[in-house]
Amino acid sequence: MMFLRPLRFASALLLAVPAVAQTVGSPVIDRPLDDSSSGLTYIYRGTTQPLAGPATANTWSFFDTSSGYVTPFIFEVTGANQWKIVAIGTPRLSAGAGAQTYPFATQAGITALQAGKQYTIGFAHRNFTFAAGVATPGSASNSTVDFTGYNNFTDTWSYVFANTPNIGTIVGTGGLALDSFGSAGRIYSMSVSFTPLAPVTYCTPGTTTTGCQAAMGTVGTPNVSAGSGFLLRAFNVEPNKQGLIFYGLSGRNDTPWAAGSTSFLCVKPPTQRLTAQSSGGTNGVCNGTFSIDWLAWLAANPGALGAPFSSGVTVNAQAWFRDPPAPKTTNLSNGVEFVTAP
Repeated sequence: MMFLRPLRFASALLLAVPAVAQTVGSPVIDRPLDDSSSGLTYIYRGTTQPLAGPATANTWSFFDTSSGYVTPFIFEVTGANQWKIVAIGTPRLSAGAGAQTYPFATQAGITALQAGKQYTIGFAHRNFTFAAGVATPGSASNSTVDFTGYNNFTDTWSYVFANTPNIGTIVGTGGLALDSFGSAGRIYSMSVSFTPLAPVTYCTPGTTTTGCQAAMGTVGTPNVSAGSGFLLRAFNVEPNKQGLIFYGLSGRNDTPWAAGSTSFLCVKPPTQRLTAQSSGGTNGVCNGTFSIDWLAWLAANPGALGAPFSSGVTVNAQAWFRDPPAPKTTNLSNGVEFVTAP
C-alpha cells in the first residue's frame, strides 16, 4: 500500500515566520542643530554598523523640522577605512514634521545585500533623478537632518569631501576624501531598517519506497545571540524511522545519493550531524517528523562545525533517515538554507 503523498503547502507554512529587522544608524530624535553645508554626503560609522548581508533595506527614517531633500545610501565595506556606494534609495523632500519614515525603495544599485559582505548607511542633502536604474544628482539642500553639535564621538558620522557621489563611488582610502574625525563629533538623526532574508527551501526531496517525500522547514529566527528558539524540522517523513538532521557551511549541493536513488545530497561537505531521533508518526501515513532546536544544540555542543557563529553566516541543512528497501537503505529530504541573525 502506498503512503499518502505530502501536502505541498506545508513547507510554506513552516517558513512563514516574520524575520527580525535590524536598524543601522543613530536614533531618529530631535537634536539641536541642522547642517548648513549644502549638498554634502554623510556616512555612518557608529556602533550599529557594519551590517552583514544578506538582507534587504526596508524603511529609512530621519528627523527634520525644516525643508530640503534627503537621499539615503547604502555603502559596502570594501577595505580598511574604505566604502563603496552600492545602493541609492528614493529621495524625499522633508515635510519638516520631525521624525519621518519612508520605504527605502532602491532606485539604483543592488536591491539585496549579499552574503559574506558588510555594509553601512549614509545620506546626501541632495535630490537625485533616475532613469533605467541610473542615478543623476540633482539640486542640493542644506539645513535638513538634525545633528548633535560637536565633540560627541559615541555614535559618529563622517562627511565626504565631494557633493555628488554616485553608484560605485569609493570613499575613504583610495577614493574621495573622508572626514576621519566623525564630522568633529557629530551624530545625525538618520537610520535604515533592514530585514534579513527568510529561510528558503531548495533541491529535490527523495521519494521513499512507500511514496513519502520528506521536506525541510524552520520555525523561529536563527539569532546567534540566543541560546534557543530556532527549530529545524523535517516533516512528511516515513513513520517510525531512525534519522537525523545535518547541516553544512559550504553552500548548496545537488549530488545523486546513490545509483537508482531518487534522493540528492543537497548540502556540500563537510557536514555536521545533529542528534539522532525517531520520526514517530502513524504507520500507513507520511506523518513522521524530525525536529531539533538548532540554537540549543549549538549551545550544548560548542565544538560543532562553525561554532561559535556570528551574524551573516549562510547555513544549509537536510534530513537523512532509514528506508531499508531503498538504494543505500536510506533516503533524504530536500534542503533548507538560512542566514544567521545577530
